[in-house]
Amino acid sequence: METVVQTHERECAVCTNDLNTPKILPCGHLLCRQCVISWMDSESDPVCPLCTCPIVEHENISSESSANVVDALPTDFVMEAIVESSHVLVKDGMCTICDDVTAEYICMECVERMCPSCMKIHKKMVATRSHDVESVSTVTPERLAASRPALCADHGDKHADFFCTDHSFSICASCSSKKHWRCSLVKDLDEEIKFAETTLSSLTEILNEEEESLKQALDEVNVRLLKADVTEQENMAHVDRLHDRIQKLVEDSRITLKKLILDSSSKVQNPLLHIKIELHKRFEKVTSHKDIVTRARAVAPRPVLIHVTQTLTDRVNNLDVNADIQAEVWKIPSLAPVRLSDDVVKRIETELHLLEQQLAEDEVTALPTSKRLSEPLMSQFFKYFQHKVSFLDAVEDEFHTDILQTEETE
Repeated sequence: METVVQTHERECAVCTNDLNTPKILPCGHLLCRQCVISWMDSESDPVCPLCTCPIVEHENISSESSANVVDALPTDFVMEAIVESSHVLVKDGMCTICDDVTAEYICMECVERMCPSCMKIHKKMVATRSHDVESVSTVTPERLAASRPALCADHGDKHADFFCTDHSFSICASCSSKKHWRCSLVKDLDEEIKFAETTLSSLTEILNEEEESLKQALDEVNVRLLKADVTEQENMAHVDRLHDRIQKLVEDSRITLKKLILDSSSKVQNPLLHIKIELHKRFEKVTSHKDIVTRARAVAPRPVLIHVTQTLTDRVNNLDVNADIQAEVWKIPSLAPVRLSDDVVKRIETELHLLEQQLAEDEVTALPTSKRLSEPLMSQFFKYFQHKVSFLDAVEDEFHTDILQTEETE
C-alpha cells in the first residue's frame, strides 16, 4: 500500500522550506542538516522545536562540533528522495526534450518529462522501451521515488548489481571487481534489498505492537483523567453542598439567636418603656403644678393667695411624687451579654481544620500503587463529615440554653 507524505511533512520546522538532507532526530522528527547545526549553535541546550526532546545527550556535544554531531545522526534518504521527486513533478511542466511543449508524461526510471510525441519515441527505443511511462497527473512523489532504479554510486548511469557493506552504497559489477575487490563484504543487491525489506517488515510489526500498546495506555490514561475530572467535579459539588448547608445552618442560627435576643430584650425593655411613660406623665404633672405655684407666688392678690395655697397643697399631695419609683425599676431584670460566640468560632475552626487534615491524610493514603483509579478520595471523608455538620445544631442549642439560663439567673 502506497504511503502518501503530506506537504507539511516534507517541510522543515525551522526554515519551513522543503527538507534538505533531512536528519532523523532521536525523537523521530526530521530537520534539515544545516538547520540542526544552526539550531545547536544558537541554543545552550538544544531540543527539538516540535517536541522539546533533546537533540543529543548533553555529554555528547561538549567536545564535538555541531557539524560532527549532526553528521552522526542518520539521514532519511527516503524522505530525501520523495522531496527530490516532488521537485521534479512541480517543475515548469515543459517537455525536457522539446523545451517549448507541455509535458504530459514522465518516465518513472529516467525521471524525464515528455510530451506525447517524445513519449512515443521513448517507448520505441531499445534501451527505454521497457521503462514505465505514466501520466504526470497521476504520479505522486512517493511512486516516483519508489520507481527509481538502483544506480552505481560511482557510475550514475549504470545499474547497480551489488552492495558494498564497507562503504554502504550500491555499485555496478565493474566497480565490484575493480574498486571494491579489497572490501570485506560485497553482497548481491537483490538479496540485500530482500533482507532489508524483511527487516523493515519486522520493524513495522514491532512498531505496530508498540503503537497499539501505547494507544491502549493513552486510552487508559484518558479514561482515568476523565474519571478524575468527573470525580473532582463531584467532590467540588459535594463540598459546595456541605458548605452551603453549613452557611444555611449558620444563617438560620443567626436568625434564631437574634430572635431569642430580641425576645429576651423585650422582656426587659417593655416594662422599662412603660415605667418611662409613667415617669414622663408624672414629670409633666409636677412641671405643670410647679408653674402654677410659681405664678401664684408672683402675681396672685394676697386674699386669693391664701385660697390658692390651700388648693395647690391638696393637689400636690395627691400627685404621688413620693412613690418608690426605684423599687419598680429594680424589679425588672437586667439584659446580660451573651459570651458564647468566641468559643463557638474556635470550635468551628477546630472542626474545619480536622476536616482538612482528614482529607489530606485520605489523599496520601490513596495515592501510591493501584493502576486503577480508586473510588473518589473524599467519599469516606464526606461520610466522616456528615455527622460533623450536626455539631452546628448542638452549638445553636447551646446558645438557646445560655440565653435561657441568663434569663433565669436574672
